[in-house]
Amino acid sequence: MNILKSIRKNIKSRIIPAAAAASVLMCTVSYAGSAVQLDYVVHAGGQAGYETGTNSLEAINSSFDCGYRYIEMDLNFTSDGRLVCVHDWDTDYFKMGKPAGVALSLEEFKNEKILGKFTPMTVEELAKWLYERPDTYVITDIKENNIAGLKYIAENCAYIKERIMPQIYSEGEYAAVKDMGYTNIIYTLYKLSYSDKMNTDKIAGFAKSHELAAIVFSSELASDSYVKKLKACQTKLMTHTVNSRTEAERLKNMGIDGIYSDYLKENLK
Repeated sequence: MNILKSIRKNIKSRIIPAAAAASVLMCTVSYAGSAVQLDYVVHAGGQAGYETGTNSLEAINSSFDCGYRYIEMDLNFTSDGRLVCVHDWDTDYFKMGKPAGVALSLEEFKNEKILGKFTPMTVEELAKWLYERPDTYVITDIKENNIAGLKYIAENCAYIKERIMPQIYSEGEYAAVKDMGYTNIIYTLYKLSYSDKMNTDKIAGFAKSHELAAIVFSSELASDSYVKKLKACQTKLMTHTVNSRTEAERLKNMGIDGIYSDYLKENLK
C-alpha cells in the first residue's frame, strides 16, 4: 500500500501546473485585441482515458485536473432543439442503430453514453461546470447553425458568457456574434474555400479592423510566408490540430502563438 501511495504522489508531482505548462511548447503573447493568454487549447474536451474527441464530462474533468484552462468543445442541436456537447451525430458515438447524421432527441442523448462509456452533457450542464471554475474558458465549435447556437448560449447561459470564446467561420458572422455580447471572438478559417484561406491580405485586413482573440487555421497552411503575412495584423495566430511534439516545435519556431491538440501537452506523440 505504501508503494502505491508513493507512485501516486510521484505522478501528481509531475503534472504540469497551468502557469508552467503555458511555456513548455508555445510562447504566450499578449496582443491589443486579446485579454486572455490563449496558447494551448485541448480539442473536443481533451482526453478521457486513452480516448480523444469525446466532448464528455470525463474529458473536461481530466483536462481541468491536469491544469488546462482553454477547452474547445463541439456543439450540436438535438432533434428537439437543445444544444448539447457532441462532435456530430455519427453512429460512432452512439450505439443505437440510427443512421449516421440523424440527431438524437434530448432524452435519447441523455440516456446514452458516448462511445458506450462516457457521460454526455447539455450546454447548460457545461455552463454550470464552467461557472464553478472561474479561470477556465470554453472555445465553441458549432459546425451547423453557428449563429443560432451562440444565440442559444447567450439566452440560456448568459451568466458565463464572458468565458465563452466563440469561433466564427466567416467575416459575415462577426457583427451578429459581437452584438450578442461576446468579447473574445476567434476567427477560424477551416470552412473557407481554399482561395479565401490563401488570401492573407484580406484575412489580415479583417483582423486589423475587428477585435479578435485569435486567427486559427490548419497547420498544413503554416508556411513561413503565410505566417509572416498574417503576423503583420498583430493578432494571435493558432493552428489545429497538432498532435506531434515535433510539429508543435516547428510551428513555435515559425512564430505561431498557440495550438489546438487532441492530447494533453505531456502526452503529445
